[in-house]
Amino acid sequence: MTPTAAAPRRRSQEELRHAILAAATEVFLESGYAGTSIDAVIERVGGSKRAIYSYFGGKKELFEAIVTQVSGRALGALTPEAIVRRDAEATLMDFGTRVVTLLMSRTTLALYRLVIAEGVRFPELAHAFFENGPGRASEGLAAALKEFERKGEIRVTDRRRAAEHFIGMLRDDLHLKVVLGLHSPPTPREIEQTVRQAVSIFLDGCRSTLSPPARREKRPPRAA
Repeated sequence: MTPTAAAPRRRSQEELRHAILAAATEVFLESGYAGTSIDAVIERVGGSKRAIYSYFGGKKELFEAIVTQVSGRALGALTPEAIVRRDAEATLMDFGTRVVTLLMSRTTLALYRLVIAEGVRFPELAHAFFENGPGRASEGLAAALKEFERKGEIRVTDRRRAAEHFIGMLRDDLHLKVVLGLHSPPTPREIEQTVRQAVSIFLDGCRSTLSPPARREKRPPRAA
């Protein structure tokens, strides 16, 4: 008897979801937001439109899921379990390292350039990117700062603004230079140095330990 070929293993729902996201990311980066269609994603990954619509809903939701997946890698440093085990400095170092590493990755840089190029024509694209990426990261960090404030480690007036300031320090001009192609992505050592300085400035509040110069008392002019 001739042995029959084994039937291909059917992908689980989670495997199919990840495959769709991977294929959609490739298509978005190759064709842009306007040039991407659900049919193009299906051609790349296989399956049916029904699968994509049932998992995500449409092209906009598919893009949101990609950005959410990317930002989730940074937010892994802010889980309740991680915050309980570590102090504010260790948490900010972990979170900051993940953020800068993601910002400088090929995929995130390409997504950022895509949004800058097409965000004006497609406001929903810019909104999806911000809310599921930078906005989500700031919200997660603000929640972590609330916990560290409760433990008495820090004191901030506006946790959300403080979170935005910290992430802004992580990006600094280096991110813009890399986006513009003026600088190569930083090495792990450069990332560590960038994050450590941002954490130090953030936690110290830029307060100087030096005493202000003594004020010289003005003397009245001498009589002639």
